[in-house]
Amino acid sequence: MESSHKTSQITGRLLLLSTLLILGGAFISQYTSRIVQKVTTRVDETVQLVIRTKPVMTVAYNPATLKTHLTVENIHCNPKKMDCNQPLPSKFFIPKNLNREVFWEQFKQRLTQWRFNPLLVIQTLWDYITALHEKRTNLSPAEFIVLSLELTKLEPSDFAVKLPAVSKKRSARKEPVPAVVPEIADKAPLAIQNRPLILEIFNASGKKGIALELTQYLREQNEKGLLRVDVFNYENYPSIQEKSWLEDYSGRLADVKQLSHTLGINEEIRTGTTPNVMCDTRIIIGKDFDMPL
Repeated sequence: MESSHKTSQITGRLLLLSTLLILGGAFISQYTSRIVQKVTTRVDETVQLVIRTKPVMTVAYNPATLKTHLTVENIHCNPKKMDCNQPLPSKFFIPKNLNREVFWEQFKQRLTQWRFNPLLVIQTLWDYITALHEKRTNLSPAEFIVLSLELTKLEPSDFAVKLPAVSKKRSARKEPVPAVVPEIADKAPLAIQNRPLILEIFNASGKKGIALELTQYLREQNEKGLLRVDVFNYENYPSIQEKSWLEDYSGRLADVKQLSHTLGINEEIRTGTTPNVMCDTRIIIGKDFDMPL
């Protein structure tokens, strides 16, 4: 009995010591990691991270606003030498699969399904541990935990994704651009403050009439005061697309996200800059699109 009591005491002390060490490590991380400081204190500054896929993705997250901007860069990195041909944020993560599109689709899948499949959480933790062991990341455990907790508050439509410009030589087909009227740009609807979102709708689903149907639906929502939108134009997209997405030119991400939720399009919001455009946002209707009820 006495031996068992001593064993319990030793076990209890070891558990206490382990807890103190963990708390001490967290306390030290709080004051040594700038990322942890920014996130925990909700400073209105961005936390930057580079995902060294091919091509590279840089992530800028603002913990005060929960806004996340992801930029696909025309930058090449050498995974073995851990260097790139241009300066990048110091914090990095190198996935095992370097294909950007594959990594991004897997990331979005985990982001939307982890609540229903706890095994994805374990898998993500294991991926981090192996990456840390193989020196494919320099995120500390405290930074990883803090950023992972922030991700639980986000969904794909919270990400504003800026893609690199498509080379004309490599583009197989000419894609539509927002309507442009340079001579009246200064008098365009986009110059009016406190106005509805000006939209263009492109049908890439292969279903006839769906762009007109969505146009009528959105105009009804605007008349009822449920959405502040104005459909400027609708037409067919040059090619069939599997998924739907929104492409924004206005920077009004809160309004665009509300529109995305209304339409049931839970994809990242692609962003771009085109001078003298006559619309704020394009809606591309893919084969996965269903009209809102």
